[in-house]
Amino acid sequence: MAVEREERRGEARASDHRASTASDRRAPTDAGGLDGAADRPGALWEQGLAQGEQRLSRRPLAAAATGLVGGFDVMIGVGVSSVVAGALGAVLPRGLASTLGGLTFGIGFVLITLGRSELFTENFLIPVGAVIEGRRPLRRLPTLWIPTLLANVVGMFVLALIMSQSTVLGHHALAAGGHTADVLAHRTTLGAFLSAVLAGLVMTLWTWLGLAIRTDVGRILVALAIGFTIAAPSMNHVIVGTGEMMFGVLGGHSSATWGDIGINFLLALAGNLIGGTLFVTLSRLIQVRADS
Repeated sequence: MAVEREERRGEARASDHRASTASDRRAPTDAGGLDGAADRPGALWEQGLAQGEQRLSRRPLAAAATGLVGGFDVMIGVGVSSVVAGALGAVLPRGLASTLGGLTFGIGFVLITLGRSELFTENFLIPVGAVIEGRRPLRRLPTLWIPTLLANVVGMFVLALIMSQSTVLGHHALAAGGHTADVLAHRTTLGAFLSAVLAGLVMTLWTWLGLAIRTDVGRILVALAIGFTIAAPSMNHVIVGTGEMMFGVLGGHSSATWGDIGINFLLALAGNLIGGTLFVTLSRLIQVRADS
């Protein structure tokens, strides 16, 4: 009898081990491992779908709270880069100073990455993928997109209002912010739209890379790189660009108007959607289907 009981225990342990192993294989890969040792595209896509389902299950208030903090984070990056560009502008040509200041803008993206806040354009890949794959209904997208977008803008406006006071960041930072706002405002309609397409592509690529990266150090480096890619050429990102223009207008060093901000917002929104969903989400879906 004792021998039989021991055999049954051994069989039960073996069964539990097999079940655990099978569960591990089914579970989407997350943190752990080395950067560069990423899964096949299909595994990354599946991991993204799981995250997309979670995001689409949020209540609008939760999405708004996450978006509000994301707006704060972006404006911190705008403020830091404006301070650096303004200081360098005293000794360097304005264009070069602005480009070098863009090296520090990614600090805002680092805060988003490590603090788990969110920008509207981060929801073009994995939530859309979850809808395409039938994991969540299409009607869930607006309940995620709209609160996040509005909260991003509100968060940026609050910090832009604070930072635009002359004694907070200083004259040189306000002048640098005004220059960036003018660059965005003075583009042609076509130029603003095409720049927005590129910005949407870059930001959605950041989301994809975030699925592949396994360490916080890797995530920080990619956030800094993406931040510089967006800031250096003043890409027309609906969140970043709106924050930069609000800061420039409120600081009194830009010729842009609130009407310019509104028009640019709509152009950036359309371009970002196309660049993110068509250029990245659709291409990754095709890649995954072809690889499976």
